[in-house]
Amino acid sequence: MKVETVFLSINARNFAAQTAWWSTFLGREHDRTPMPSCHEWDLSPGVLFQVLDNENGPHCEISLRLDGLNGELERLFKAGIEVPEPQPVEGFDSLVWSAFKDPEGNPVNLLSGQ
Repeated sequence: MKVETVFLSINARNFAAQTAWWSTFLGREHDRTPMPSCHEWDLSPGVLFQVLDNENGPHCEISLRLDGLNGELERLFKAGIEVPEPQPVEGFDSLVWSAFKDPEGNPVNLLSGQ
């Protein structure tokens, strides 16, 4: 199997509010609306993130490894998104993570290091 594109999707009970929160979190508006019930961001080549208008669907978990985690945490704080200070991940030399939830309770994890 050769995977060319990975889709990370979150189902939203409040589509407009979730889209606004994720726009603030990602630091930019979505890149496209492939259908009226989907807002989509290009995260990196072959990786797409979607907020889907689906009040009955299951939630999911998003984990993102970033360069410059401290700078992103500062940006999020200034944007009004409270994110806890990163904690060491047991068993790794330098890996730290900050675990929190979006407004609808989906787990979001930000990681940095090795």
